[in-house]
Amino acid sequence: MKNVVVVYKDFRNISNIGETLTRFGENIFFTTILSNGVQFLNFERGDLFIIDGSYQIESDDELELLRKVSTDIVFIEREGKFIDNDNGSIGIILDENKSLEYINHSKKDIGIESVKIKKSPNIYYDFENFKDSITSEVRRAKRYRYPLVVVLFKLSDTKFIDKVIKFFASKIREFDSLWIAGGNKFGMVLPHTGWNGAEILTNRLTTQISEDLNIDITSLKNTIISFKRIENDVDFISKIREALNGDYYNINRDIDFNIWREELFAEFLDGKTIRIFNRYKGMLISHDSDMILFNGKLELHNIRPLQLSIINSEKATYFHSATLNKTVRAGIETIDLKKAHAVLSSFEIIDSSFIKSNMMKLAIEDDVNITISNQKISVIGKIVELSLEEISSIFTEQFLFDLNEKLTISFSLNIRGENHNIFGECSIIEIENGKDLSYVDLRLITLPNDNIKISDYLSNKQIQFIRELKNSSHS
Repeated sequence: MKNVVVVYKDFRNISNIGETLTRFGENIFFTTILSNGVQFLNFERGDLFIIDGSYQIESDDELELLRKVSTDIVFIEREGKFIDNDNGSIGIILDENKSLEYINHSKKDIGIESVKIKKSPNIYYDFENFKDSITSEVRRAKRYRYPLVVVLFKLSDTKFIDKVIKFFASKIREFDSLWIAGGNKFGMVLPHTGWNGAEILTNRLTTQISEDLNIDITSLKNTIISFKRIENDVDFISKIREALNGDYYNINRDIDFNIWREELFAEFLDGKTIRIFNRYKGMLISHDSDMILFNGKLELHNIRPLQLSIINSEKATYFHSATLNKTVRAGIETIDLKKAHAVLSSFEIIDSSFIKSNMMKLAIEDDVNITISNQKISVIGKIVELSLEEISSIFTEQFLFDLNEKLTISFSLNIRGENHNIFGECSIIEIENGKDLSYVDLRLITLPNDNIKISDYLSNKQIQFIRELKNSSHS
């Protein structure tokens, strides 16, 4: 499943559902506002729409919104809620256990049609279809702020090309994809993977296939194209087309993980206290933890409860290595919530500036309208992310302002029950026009008094998020 929406009110209720979804869903959109979930499906093709029993549908307008959703809808019954013919006619009503079976594609008879979960990655033989796929991946990478790379391969011994492609298709994840460029070239699309991770995977697969097929390891060369968020889909596709006819390289074992792993592990041979960090709704959560090399693996001990809750959800954490002078992403092999202990694996060097840039804006789930104007027209949208300097917003129509145009904005923030009107100037950083929605990133200039109000609002949001995390860590 690529895109899943979960609507809820009580975060504690959906911990099991959330953990299960992370094994199958590529993009999971959690929201406490039903209309936001429906809007997400207007921009992305959805595979599943889940409404937890903690969320109470209270109006005919919300029911009408759900009737327009073409994705499968599952209502999770809690304490007798959702026993309602209207709800039943829209989706299916299951308790939590059957919902988990539904997501897990269980073979048990639970009285509903089985969920179809794609087992193999997409393979594109036509450039136009590949281009459409890359356009969607770029939009998701920009929206959800994750890395994206394309690895192009050139095989000098063409008689093995079909076997090589079949091998790669069997080794990559179901939400990765392959592009058959023709002749002796093909590409591998890797969402959620940075340049270094792509290099490690490429080295491993190339080495393995040379041994399995008994071909010269130098006959399969590659080049890696990394997506940068400042680029749009047209720029990235142009880079791929240029690279297709550019230089290709043999695998370089000198930058394989096994080389710098020894330096990294040696740093923690005697153990040390280190700062680890994760993201939560755009906010940086960072605490000290003890890291030590034990039985050939790096382990984290004395993880703070808030950090532990996020690590358990994301199955990853980040830290800075003083030895490498680089930021490292570490996957979680095992985690013990009671002992606040985790064993790390799947290390990857990442661009630290990428992480820092992702911490700037907090996700805003309040229904905050924003009006943007020039001297001729005004348009109204909704704020989805906010910082002291930037705004990300959604508009339900094509956004036709010029990138270089000076604009004015106004919106209202509710701070401790009192509405405060914010006025200012803005410039457009980036526009992404989709089929039914436009995402617009804006640079914000406000007067000092309004700046203080925004800061107060964001501080209150951070407190709410921390309380939410504390509740989830205690449950």
